[in-house]
Amino acid sequence: MFQIGPTRWNFPVIHVPDLKTLERISATEAAKIAAVVIEPLIQGAAGMKLWPPGTLRAVREWCDRTSALLIVDEVMTGFGRTGKMFASEHESLLADIAVLGKGLTGGYLPLAMTLVTEEIFSRFDGSIGEGKALAYGHSYTGNALGCAAAKASLEVFEKESVLEKLQPKIEQLSAGLAKLRGLPAVNEVRRCGFIAGIELKQAADVDPSTALRTSLATKVCLAARGRGLLTRPIRNVIVLMPPLCITSEQLTSTIGAIHDSILEVCSP
Repeated sequence: MFQIGPTRWNFPVIHVPDLKTLERISATEAAKIAAVVIEPLIQGAAGMKLWPPGTLRAVREWCDRTSALLIVDEVMTGFGRTGKMFASEHESLLADIAVLGKGLTGGYLPLAMTLVTEEIFSRFDGSIGEGKALAYGHSYTGNALGCAAAKASLEVFEKESVLEKLQPKIEQLSAGLAKLRGLPAVNEVRRCGFIAGIELKQAADVDPSTALRTSLATKVCLAARGRGLLTRPIRNVIVLMPPLCITSEQLTSTIGAIHDSILEVCSP
């Protein structure tokens, strides 16, 4: 979806679509690979595409065999979005590097965080004179207000039992999405915890250069605004990521708005 031409700033990348491709990488090539980067369980901007179960665990094992680092992008999937605090927990593993953001502050202020293992941290645990210190920083590192928002958000998780209360909502979302699968205009419905993508059927003769503006998903999202729901499309996929604090009644209204908007836009 995101085609970016080579520039002098790029580092060499191998795009790996599945485990078979990963396993086919030769030992010689694997020895040159520094790290594997993956969004655990589900790809977001790629169109809410689910990885087959066990993919993350298999990638972890491949990294262990080849001494490559495993970097997980939990910016979208972290902080309860998949039903557990972090998506990596679903396959019981720890990454070497984890990137966090968004839900870290509950969305109130921009803040990101990079977590690394003790082994990686030890390589930078020293002085500049020793050649070990990571001599980098920027103007907003450790922003006090952002960190305060993150601390407050994490306290809400603990005090209000957010993850426990989320489970019935995930079940309700799953049941509601099942009603969308039977609509003639729906090609596929994908869900991971409290993340969903409703992919609509698209005519084969759509011009790729205008697909984002003319897709049925775009039109459905615009129609949903008139029903009180603000969401967005990724090409022909309707993105549905309700706030974790949504009520049962609001969730029912949300799914109803998408259902009715699909009928409005896609009916002959």
